[in-house]
Amino acid sequence: MTIGIGVEGPSDYQFWNKVFHKHFRGCRFDVRNMKNRDKLIRETPKLLETFRDCRYTAGFVLVDLDDDPCLGSVFELFDAAVRSVVLLPDKGARFLQVCIAVKELESWYLADAAAINAVIPGCAWSAPSDTGRVAKGKVRSLLRNRLGKQASFNEIDFAKSMATKFDPGRARPHSASFRHFWDRVESRVRRRGDP
Repeated sequence: MTIGIGVEGPSDYQFWNKVFHKHFRGCRFDVRNMKNRDKLIRETPKLLETFRDCRYTAGFVLVDLDDDPCLGSVFELFDAAVRSVVLLPDKGARFLQVCIAVKELESWYLADAAAINAVIPGCAWSAPSDTGRVAKGKVRSLLRNRLGKQASFNEIDFAKSMATKFDPGRARPHSASFRHFWDRVESRVRRRGDP
């Protein structure tokens, strides 16, 4: 089985391409780096068509909430045809799902405190009950607190490091949006007998 995943940029690609294959052995994930959020949203109809043409089991589009006020406002950015596919009344028949990281992918990193503390030497991060209010700025702050004010934050290198340490089981209790996304992917993987 193969699942297509559209992501915003190169750090997302580096992270998910490793995490999915590590946690769902035997499944193939075609992770597509769409370069940025706007292009991902704009090109989702083409991604949908490609995933269907390739006869993939399912497709996911993963986008950050960023500064949008709510999930609905992000959802409205997608093409009407995409929204109609995503909102089919029969949830089991939905080929494509749009999942939104509240607030950013880094919020999901921060949901796994053990992984953050392993990647940032000497860090003692403790994840709040929901990491939807902390994001990239918090990761930068944790890095600078441990490595000095001049420490740089390379998103791609950090994503690669996090991918080797990240445990979805530890992150789930600390991020509702991550839990929603991961549950949907797991649900599709469990249906391996589907065409």
